[in-house]
Amino acid sequence: MKFSLIYPTRHRPKFIEAALAFLERETYNDFEIIVSDNYTNPALSCETYCRKSLLKNIKYVRPPAPLGMVANWNYALQYATGDYVCFFTDKMFLLPGTLAYVAEILQKNPTEILNWVDSKFTPLKFPDYFGMGDYVRGVSEISPNKHFEEFDPKEELRKKAFATVSRHEQGSSHYVRGKICFGAYDRHLITRIMENTGQLFYNVSPDYTSMILGLSYANSAMEINRPGIVHINTDLSNGGQSNIRDEHALSYLNSLSESEQLFEEMLVPYLYSSPHNIVARDYVSLKHRFDLKYELNRINWLVYVTEDLDISGRIWSSPQIAQKHRELLACFVNEKLNESEREQYFSRLKQRLPVEETTAMRRTAIKNKVKVLLRQLIPEFALEMRRKYHGPEQRTRPTSVRLRLQDLLERDKY
Repeated sequence: MKFSLIYPTRHRPKFIEAALAFLERETYNDFEIIVSDNYTNPALSCETYCRKSLLKNIKYVRPPAPLGMVANWNYALQYATGDYVCFFTDKMFLLPGTLAYVAEILQKNPTEILNWVDSKFTPLKFPDYFGMGDYVRGVSEISPNKHFEEFDPKEELRKKAFATVSRHEQGSSHYVRGKICFGAYDRHLITRIMENTGQLFYNVSPDYTSMILGLSYANSAMEINRPGIVHINTDLSNGGQSNIRDEHALSYLNSLSESEQLFEEMLVPYLYSSPHNIVARDYVSLKHRFDLKYELNRINWLVYVTEDLDISGRIWSSPQIAQKHRELLACFVNEKLNESEREQYFSRLKQRLPVEETTAMRRTAIKNKVKVLLRQLIPEFALEMRRKYHGPEQRTRPTSVRLRLQDLLERDKY
């Protein structure tokens, strides 16, 4: 059984060097590494690290011209020849022994999607990403007495699209299930997806669009009971920065093909500062484009879009942009939702506020209608979320261990 481990990257050569160091400790031998180096600045190419690595199974490739992120992911996929394919961002390092553990399970229990949770490493300071930091071992939500647990891909997709909880409230297992960046896809599943849709990754978020297609077309899936990767928390993450900085989200969207169409297709058009609004766009777009069988609960998604506008750590590029995005949301709720949907929207917001705050806000909603309510609700709601609300799936915070990233390579248990 052969694994293809794919690293699409740009301008992060030291991260690729670290990823390869982890792979040198893998005890399973039948795998290939594909590094797609999408650089625009030759000084930040990772080719040198790939060439000098002790690993002999590296395919170093470079697109003929610089690509957007999604296009680079699709470009790299064509070089994979393994029975199972794994995708990693360049801040994800495969924990030694993972492939050996997974291969043993798959030999006896083949499946089309296999997922694992991630461990996390947070450096004490940036940009010293590989020095001292806090390591938190990932914990799956499945029983510790099981090596793996099967799940229904269609049911998992239904829950994700319905969005009973927001993205940051999802439990560890619910978050990773279906994602190729947190596991592996069977080669036949990828072929089936591409025969039906043309490619595996689509705009805007390749980890979400591939997840939606994977769960839609897969017939079987499982999650193993141990972490498979360590994820480095940095200040470089596209997703992390876009979550809190509107100008970063705008820059990323403009780097993609057909960007103007992407803004129009958002749940709330042109409200690009909300990650929930962008992910909801991916669900809606793929459902309509390929007639996929799931239903989006747009009331739930709109509630999370509302929360995004004042999420903890939010940094607006200007007060004018902040005001514009609030007005976009207010106008959408006021003009695009019918009376019943608006009632559901306010009721859902009410459920997520502390009890002592809801009565006055409800009176305000009735008196001043949608736009005035949102201007009052959003900052106050975000403050209460940060201070009091803890998601329904949140668990006791795992214990962290202070170490150097290099120390993980010397550990027997990850």
